Amino acid sequence: MKNTKIIYITSLLLTATMAFTACGKNSESNQETAMVETAAPVVTEAPVETAAPVVTEAPVVTEAPVVTEAPSTTEEVQENSSWADISEQFGYGEVVDEEVVDEEVVDESTYIARAIGSVDVYLDPNDTEATWNFDEVTEYGSKTVFLVNEANGDWYNVYLPIRPNGTTGWVHADQVEIKTVSLHVMVDQSERLLTVFDGDEVVLTTSVAVGTDENPSPNGYFYITDKLLTGNPSGAYGPVAFGISGFSDTLSSFAGGPGQIGVHGTNNPDSIGNAASHGCIRVDNEVILDLSELLPLGTPITIQA
Repeated sequence: MKNTKIIYITSLLLTATMAFTACGKNSESNQETAMVETAAPVVTEAPVETAAPVVTEAPVVTEAPVVTEAPSTTEEVQENSSWADISEQFGYGEVVDEEVVDEEVVDESTYIARAIGSVDVYLDPNDTEATWNFDEVTEYGSKTVFLVNEANGDWYNVYLPIRPNGTTGWVHADQVEIKTVSLHVMVDQSERLLTVFDGDEVVLTTSVAVGTDENPSPNGYFYITDKLLTGNPSGAYGPVAFGISGFSDTLSSFAGGPGQIGVHGTNNPDSIGNAASHGCIRVDNEVILDLSELLPLGTPITIQA
């Protein structure tokens, strides 16, 4: 009987232990399941999709509009650029194409012939075929003009903006309109001076920089063919550049251009009064602005030693 009780009690304890153990395993597995399920929602890594909207990196495209670096290309212009380079970089920099002012005629040298459409130019009025042809506007956008050398009936002998310097040809009266100007510019290279005359009266005198011994400014009788507002007052050509009908005697080409001579401002004012250019005439920036207001296309320019 006693043994029967012991076996019964032992049996009860064993059952209780198994029940407890089973309970414990259930709770652990339940906890692990619960943990695993809560671990899944720890997909807080996914909501890192909010990192996507942090595309604030993209708006750093504001770096692009900082294309303020582009205008610095004008710094490269230095005096190593041709008139063509200037017109491309500054979009013809606003071509100043004013009417040639009619003034009281002083002599034949003050006559200016403005193109009416395309102009045929002949070596001789009796020739049947033209030797040259000029468009109504220059390659830089200015109105094409010629400085008249002499008149003969319906024909005008004019100075041409081509090599060699001083070349002339004949144009017929029906292809040009005649204007006059009383102003004339004289550049004295030895004195480093530019003087503007109105008839015999001195209008303006200023110091200039001229070409070096290696690349001197050519001497001769020329005229203004182009006037460009560069759009970059601090650039190598200053705020305004005039193209003239003369060409360098030493440079057959220059920076991609034909070696055309100009009168312009400068970003190197210390060069004024010296032989410092590749042949162009440099003046102070304030002076070039005055000249721009004063001198029309076709104004005669004499450069002398």
